[in-house]
Amino acid sequence: MQLSTRELLYLEDCSKMMEAIQKTCQHAMSECTDPQVKSLIQKMGSEHNQLIQSSASFVSRSSMQ
Repeated sequence: MQLSTRELLYLEDCSKMMEAIQKTCQHAMSECTDPQVKSLIQKMGSEHNQLIQSSASFVSRSSMQ
């Protein structure tokens, strides 16, 4: 599937937004003292990291085509 330049730029913007969310999760985790909340934030951060990696690989594969 070939993506347009506009679609690739949109995905790139989404990736940057997800990276910002990841950084916010990391900061919240460093400030958190409750172990249960910290674990939840860590899980959310991990899920966002997977999304970042998936979208980045998708964009790079689409760019190569």
